[in-house]
Amino acid sequence: MVSDPSTLGQSHEPSQRPASGQDDAHRKPGRRERRSQELRDRIYQAAQALFLEHGFAATTVNQIAEAADVAQATFFNHFQSKAAILGAMTEEVFARLESLMAEVLSQPGTPQERIRSFARRVADETLAVRGLAKDVLLELHQIGMQSGDVAPHLAGMREPFARMLREGQREQTVRDDLDAEFLAEFVIGALNTTVANWLIQTDYPLAVRLDQAVSLLVESIEPRPDDSPGGSSPIPDSHRES
Repeated sequence: MVSDPSTLGQSHEPSQRPASGQDDAHRKPGRRERRSQELRDRIYQAAQALFLEHGFAATTVNQIAEAADVAQATFFNHFQSKAAILGAMTEEVFARLESLMAEVLSQPGTPQERIRSFARRVADETLAVRGLAKDVLLELHQIGMQSGDVAPHLAGMREPFARMLREGQREQTVRDDLDAEFLAEFVIGALNTTVANWLIQTDYPLAVRLDQAVSLLVESIEPRPDDSPGGSSPIPDSHRES
């Protein structure tokens, strides 16, 4: 998922730390700092526009520098490579994903309703910047593959979803024969697989497949008949979440 192209690329990096004894809250960046930040933002936004139009692989550093109206040396003063710009965009995706989860998962409604809302928002925002979204999301997947661990954007989703599902179990709107952590992994895994298929298949109907995946997920986490008070559970108590 990639945030709105009108906002992606606007730098939110902190300025240099003030000298000892100065008040951070009242310090304003100097002319040189402002100029440097303006150049960095211009390069970043030029790269974003070119990635959207031509794709990451087809865009060169020279094209970015020309579009930003800076020398190549100026480009390299701010970014080590075009991959560094994509990495910065990836960090923004992390932040946007966290913001979207906090917004959607805290809304009123059942966990099923919130999962459906989250998936639709992901599809809408991703398809709005389709070309750039693929490049950024591929970068996210490669981060996980290179480290051998779960990709950071997936690891960060686990606890918010598990917390929401535990709440649903307490309210008896989510099955409780399986622990919430496992159900969260199941939900995130299904959504991630659908997005991964979109990354590697041309003309993959992301919005349709996400909607279908969510329908199956919603059905799968509905309370089981044996979840009712007095019912028996096929899962031993020792495997339930306390």
